[in-house]
Amino acid sequence: MDLRQWPQYGNFLSLIGWKVEKTKFGLVFIHKIPLLNCSVIKIQRPKNPIDFKKIDEIAKSYHALFIIIEPSHKNFQVEKFNESGFVTSHLTLAHTSTIYVDLNLSEKNLWKTFSENARRNIRKSQANNLKIKIIDLSKESDDQEFKKFFSLLKNLTEMKKFYVPGYDEYYKKFLSFKNNSFLFFAYQDTELIAGIWIGYYRKTTVYMQTGITKTGYEKLANYLLVWEAFKKAKRLKVKTFDFEGIFDPRLPHEHKSWKSFSEFKKRFHGEIIEYPLSQIKIYNPFFKLIYFLSKFLPV
Repeated sequence: MDLRQWPQYGNFLSLIGWKVEKTKFGLVFIHKIPLLNCSVIKIQRPKNPIDFKKIDEIAKSYHALFIIIEPSHKNFQVEKFNESGFVTSHLTLAHTSTIYVDLNLSEKNLWKTFSENARRNIRKSQANNLKIKIIDLSKESDDQEFKKFFSLLKNLTEMKKFYVPGYDEYYKKFLSFKNNSFLFFAYQDTELIAGIWIGYYRKTTVYMQTGITKTGYEKLANYLLVWEAFKKAKRLKVKTFDFEGIFDPRLPHEHKSWKSFSEFKKRFHGEIIEYPLSQIKIYNPFFKLIYFLSKFLPV
């Protein structure tokens, strides 16, 4: 099950202003537009088949301008979407490609599936005698450890020049996933140099976010932390590790900055998943014009 269909994710979106409707095929997220009697709706990685009649009922009740569905890859039939008035969209909200790593393998056999580069870098990182600390967030009484992680994340954004929301929004995400997530920290002596945040639900573990310092890169701590996360997930009896997004060559003009970390993730091999592209149904004639014009704007 994709992260965006976890109850924890639904709770997070409700905390940042979305209304959540539960259906048989998945969670539906509605964002009401202030001062206007209308909304926008998104459904991300729902279970197929989808009840399109139910979708139209929800759209009507919330006066939706449009609905965007980011389909699951299993049992997807574009013809069913077309018959219900959906067309493939140029708008994307979530990542369109990811990597699944099979954790059913023994630890020894899982290690063998990694690229030689990944295995070598893990060994080098181990040789640096880094201290690894695993934090079960469900046992934390406050957000002090999470604040340490967020500082690593902010450091990474400054090095790599990308944007993440502020701590207020991340704190709400922390609250929502607190009982289903772990932090993995790497220390060089007493210096915190890298961290990753891992969420889990049922049989899936998700690589939610990472943070690192220059020293962390030099010590290859990110490789070691992923390996530690794999081993922890196996102890939790989780079956799949979802790397939560890589660069998609089908959309070469989007997320160009993802290429570098995508290469990092690919070194752990696994199955590359390409999701069907977004499907949109527009209910409002005025928005239909805006949407048409948006196709000609720079990405």
